[in-house]
Amino acid sequence: MGLVIEPREIPPAYLTSELGRSGVRTALRSGEYTQARRGAIVPAPPVGTPWQEAEAQTLGAIAAVAKKLRNGAVFSHASAALIHGLWLMDIPVIPEVTQESRPNSHGRTSLRRHRTFLGPEQVTSVNGLDVTTIERTIVDCACTMPPRSALVVADSGLRVLLDAERSRKSFHPDALEELRRRLLRILEAGPRRGRRQARAVINAADPHSESPQETSVRWITISRGMPAPITQMAIVTRGGTFYADLGWRWVLESPDGARTVWTVLVEYDGEVKYLPSGGIVGSGEEAAGAVLAEKRREDLIREHPRTIVVRVSKEDTRDPDRLFARILAALPPEVRATIRLQPIPELLIGTASRS
Repeated sequence: MGLVIEPREIPPAYLTSELGRSGVRTALRSGEYTQARRGAIVPAPPVGTPWQEAEAQTLGAIAAVAKKLRNGAVFSHASAALIHGLWLMDIPVIPEVTQESRPNSHGRTSLRRHRTFLGPEQVTSVNGLDVTTIERTIVDCACTMPPRSALVVADSGLRVLLDAERSRKSFHPDALEELRRRLLRILEAGPRRGRRQARAVINAADPHSESPQETSVRWITISRGMPAPITQMAIVTRGGTFYADLGWRWVLESPDGARTVWTVLVEYDGEVKYLPSGGIVGSGEEAAGAVLAEKRREDLIREHPRTIVVRVSKEDTRDPDRLFARILAALPPEVRATIRLQPIPELLIGTASRS
């Protein structure tokens, strides 16, 4: 899960009522099919990572639900994010749909229904399914998910909508602000629940994040009051231009007018890394070369005076307060003295119910 964001393939689903008991038993015994949910089967997905298998299971459940959807219901929220291929912190277990009519209690434990009006401009078709648009999906997730998870969806959604590219300005700066305004208009016209959190998520979203883990680290810093970092900060070295996941640059001026520049970079370990030539390390054969290239890259970056590099891992992100304290501790005292931390309550856990 990273730079490539594209819609997920939806497996074909077959209702057991169409196949008959004998046909269902034969299909399941063959091992080529699996039960997606009660009353429906789908082709058995190939063995993969736990994440891939969980994703395939949910996509199968979505395909099965689609066979019986009525009343103009469309897939929305986390289900829509998954179908669009947007980033997610966790794979949704229960499919979610939005409809205008009042939901009944049937299937409540296996299908989550939201009730609101969706204009035709807020619904699209993805691989044969009616789904909320990426813009509407960003807003819905911003209102209902925990802030970190919502920001992960929003970053990836903005990345798709703006065709963001770190090595060039692929969109005019005004385009980002216009997109934010559109998202806020959708938000203000919808349900009140979760609006305050959603506004904060939309305003904090950044299309230049390149993975959900990078977004997670950025959420840790900005939610607790640090100024927003520059994503994919370009660092020019004698060995070429490199891009740091996150970075801050402070220019301090002494009483005599002398200026000192401090740069603090945060790098997430474990993601796909870029070599000086711009190629992507993606195979096992390149792993050893990637390690050497990464070491040389960091050595070149550290040659810059007053440049600090903080490396973090997935394990670090599981304890946000501890990681935030480590990043703060890495700041030079003179920089730390200039920062007035301003936490954003709406980006911290437990605010989704506020309007």
